[in-house]
Amino acid sequence: MSFELDSSSPETLVNALRQVLNQEEATGVAVPIVALAGHASEEVRMWAIEAMERSVKPLPEETEGLTLQIQQIDDGEVCYWAATMLGRLEVDAAPAAQALSDCLENSLYLPARERAAWALCQIGDAAAVAETSLKKAAQDAPPRLKRIATEALKRMNQAA
Repeated sequence: MSFELDSSSPETLVNALRQVLNQEEATGVAVPIVALAGHASEEVRMWAIEAMERSVKPLPEETEGLTLQIQQIDDGEVCYWAATMLGRLEVDAAPAAQALSDCLENSLYLPARERAAWALCQIGDAAAVAETSLKKAAQDAPPRLKRIATEALKRMNQAA
């Protein structure tokens, strides 16, 4: 099914996002919907987030686009959702491990840093490139981020 996710009209975007929500599993739309989490319209952002929470299932071929969203956008909400989509891909998102590690170290938005650590945990030992960043977070970060980073390190060590 095709959705009008590239429209400039907030009304059209909201209608498209509602259509996504009617799908049990909407695939091939993760990148444009993650971008909509940073839209100027609060209503569009709300529906985009709702769609990602309930219907959007990322595909491995979306890894590159999701990685670019983490690298190039300072919007913490977009980074959070790009990391969420990558984490859902598990080991298929291994090519994004460095970008997730960079987000973990450099994002000013704590929830994005937490979600990057969670995504690295989901990727497992294929995210070994992020081990140094995870160790630093496990020592110096706020409590929840510490716990998530520690869990990611445990998961990596179990696989080794």
